[in-house]
Amino acid sequence: MNGKTTKINEVFPRPKKLSNPSSRVYTMRDGYQFQWKGLDMIYAVNVKTDLNVATYYQNKMYLINDKKSALDIAAGASTELTDALVVTWALYEKKARDWRRSRY
Repeated sequence: MNGKTTKINEVFPRPKKLSNPSSRVYTMRDGYQFQWKGLDMIYAVNVKTDLNVATYYQNKMYLINDKKSALDIAAGASTELTDALVVTWALYEKKARDWRRSRY
């Protein structure tokens, strides 16, 4: 991100040693922080205000209908924030998918 290659823990650190993966907080260059939450309903919130900045709508019936899953990012989000949300969503969705599969 930001034109360079870094390790995941540098870009998307965990705040505590024994915390779960959903507690990772991403900090933008301008100090803006957001965090992905949820397992079945995945969404990102602003850490300071707890306002929703993005929501992932997963279509679990994709085999039956043509509706696509979608990542809905709040209107007015900067290009840099949008890029960060997409990249971190991909990481979080992979972890969430693994957690969902391990429940059964």
